[in-house]
Amino acid sequence: MAFTIDESSLLIKGRQGDTASFTFNFSQDMSAYTVHFYVKKNLNDAEALIEKEYANSTTGSITVNLTSTDTEKLTSKGSGYGVYYWGVKINNGIDFAQTIIPQEFKNPPMMYIYPEIGGS
Repeated sequence: MAFTIDESSLLIKGRQGDTASFTFNFSQDMSAYTVHFYVKKNLNDAEALIEKEYANSTTGSITVNLTSTDTEKLTSKGSGYGVYYWGVKINNGIDFAQTIIPQEFKNPPMMYIYPEIGGS
């Protein structure tokens, strides 16, 4: 199972230990911003299990690449799946920061992690 993202619900599904790549397109020049992608086990966790940072993009899009080392940190529950939460936040390092996923005050998007198949 490759990692997938449902564009309407923003649900990400994948297997522990697999790599993933997601591209986020922005409607403006992002060169003045740093984009943070993060994954947490619980919404109130102070630390993210995975955090990726991308700065000075001149293309209007950011591609988040998760390595097998990243996704090894995400575990499943037996033969079922583990539930995590993810988001995207931008800032300019000075006086502006905004969470752009999730927007408004809706439920944050989830990530389902299924068991790894085979060894590394």
